[in-house]
Amino acid sequence: MDPEYKWAWYNKGSTLYDQGKYDEANQAFDEAIRLKLDSWAPWLVKSLALDALGSTTEADAALSKAKELGYDG
Repeated sequence: MDPEYKWAWYNKGSTLYDQGKYDEANQAFDEAIRLKLDSWAPWLVKSLALDALGSTTEADAALSKAKELGYDG
């Protein structure tokens, strides 16, 4: 995996999330975001992972960022 490819980090995070590895998923989403992935997608699934970890305040903040970037769900 190219460590500078933003969508690869998003895909890795999504796969980890699907496997129930929420902490690792969150780290992958953080990397995608750090690389300036200007999409609501990593923020949305990051919010789900944080919620699964019991971090509701952080989950709410991530969901707000997803909405700011265009998520309308």
